[in-house]
Amino acid sequence: MTSLSIPRTFGLSRSTITPALIVFFGGANLILIQWVLVRELTTLLLGTELVTLLVTISYFLGLSLGYGLARRIRRAWLIPLAVITLILHLSLPIWFRLVVTGLDSMGLYALTFLVLPALVPLIISSFYSVFLPLLVDSGEGQLPVLYGVELLGSICGVMILFLLGGLGLQTVFVFYAMGLLLILAALKIQPLPLVALAIMSVVWLLILPSANKWSNAIWYMQIHNLPSRTTTLFSSYSAYQKVDVLQGIGGERYLFLDGLEHFGGVDGSQLNVILGRIPAQLLQPENALVIGAGSMEMAAMIADSAGQVTTVEIDPLVVNSSLRYFDSVNQMSSLDNRRIVIDDAKHYIANTSDRYDLVSTDTPAAYAIQTATLYSASFYQAIAAHLNPGGVLAANLTSSFAPDDEVSRRIAASLLTAFDEVIVVTSQAAGWSFAYASDDLPFDRAAIENALRASGETGFVIFDTPAVRAVVGDARPITLDSMDIVLHISLDWIQDRWN
Repeated sequence: MTSLSIPRTFGLSRSTITPALIVFFGGANLILIQWVLVRELTTLLLGTELVTLLVTISYFLGLSLGYGLARRIRRAWLIPLAVITLILHLSLPIWFRLVVTGLDSMGLYALTFLVLPALVPLIISSFYSVFLPLLVDSGEGQLPVLYGVELLGSICGVMILFLLGGLGLQTVFVFYAMGLLLILAALKIQPLPLVALAIMSVVWLLILPSANKWSNAIWYMQIHNLPSRTTTLFSSYSAYQKVDVLQGIGGERYLFLDGLEHFGGVDGSQLNVILGRIPAQLLQPENALVIGAGSMEMAAMIADSAGQVTTVEIDPLVVNSSLRYFDSVNQMSSLDNRRIVIDDAKHYIANTSDRYDLVSTDTPAAYAIQTATLYSASFYQAIAAHLNPGGVLAANLTSSFAPDDEVSRRIAASLLTAFDEVIVVTSQAAGWSFAYASDDLPFDRAAIENALRASGETGFVIFDTPAVRAVVGDARPITLDSMDIVLHISLDWIQDRWN
């Protein structure tokens, strides 16, 4: 096959460069760096749907920027730009975290919503988008051919992530560094600098796991006020989110999903007590279901009073990290009445023939559309169809239930479309409100009060069904065609950080 060549505007000949090589590895590297970028920035900006949208827009603006600057790039700039790109991209997670940590230490965390998205187009995606338009405009290559080669590279990047992405950031960056070094070789960088860059890359990739854990812990200590000398036990990306497990100096462990705390400290355990232990003790369920894994402490609390407990979790990385690092709270190694199903909760509920006495939800708040569907009226109705007579759904309202709180009122409104009775408990210790829903609740307000006090809860408010209806008022249920609540939550989340 005839080799394509870089245009003469680069000052290169057919014998000194293979444009197809650059386009191919450029396409692959764009996919790899996007994977890292989206996961990391979504976490650093405490990921909501708007943050994910902002990061994605910034990335594609970088592609447009590269296309626009293609005719202005000089030959002398290419190798230096490639070297700078190699250094910045291989260290991207570390210096991004340090930038955010530094801004937050000065009380300027809100600026990260401007600084990081502004940096993305300039230093992340624009470099690789320069080559294709230059080749096409010069007449040295046909668009269908070059675009096809770039697309093939992108497919290879996706395959690397699919097959090997689970091995961690270091593995992804090994392939990324190889691709960029081959681009530098195609640009005819001198052998000595190329060898030096290759050695530097190898050394850095060996150091990367330690540097990654160190900077990760620094960020969490600063942003989430974790105790000093907290360390990172585990940090990795899945197809759904970034999963982090950290440990304080006293041995306490924390679980974060996309930078948001899912388990850690007293409040996390109290949430599991109210949604798990208390309804299980009151019901003594023969068959129970927990939607969402997290630390799986909730499932362990239910298992103490249940015949069989099933946990449904879509992300195997969350399950694996929980099994590995939270056995002391979930007791998965010792309890024999537990099972885990890796599946989307909506798909599982729609297809299972099992019926349950208790269903408890251990899901993140509705910061994204995917998780917001787990608070929708249709999802609650599907759960109701799989409850035995007298069966109960224990659900998190994700905020404090009050007439001026839109989120909790709309979640409660969704529950009221599926169940005749809904009792809401606002816990002072946990800081949020929770609901017990059923067509015929098998326990009353007094039983809940006694169970709360027995669990050590000293400050709480209980709303019975008429009071819940009164507080909900005209709040609309969450439906699959009205996910505007996600945007409201995202916007409020960002605005809070500007105040």
